Amino acid sequence: MKDTGLSIKLLRSAYSAENKTVINLLKSGADVNATDPFMGLTALHIAVSTNNLTLTRILVEDWNAAFKADATGRWPTLIAAEAEVDDALSDYIVEAEAKAYCANCSPA
Repeated sequence: MKDTGLSIKLLRSAYSAENKTVINLLKSGADVNATDPFMGLTALHIAVSTNNLTLTRILVEDWNAAFKADATGRWPTLIAAEAEVDDALSDYIVEAEAKAYCANCSPA
């Protein structure tokens, strides 16, 4: 079982854009898909909403963060649109989410 204390620190560090701390916490056993109990946000949701392309890429590419909806049904792409993130992050998250979604699709 993952350490809940580490997971809470992970989410806080993601909010603060402390990318190195996030990486160290993940290496120490924090759950990359830990969910904030109030809003249902993961570190990926937070990285996207704070316009942090570097952390978003780390979570997706190095730690295989799951693409899922938050507690209100918002996927990372919707959060990106609502937060009016930079074009580079917007393009990246749309492509990464589509790739993750299609990986679960079966051919016709």
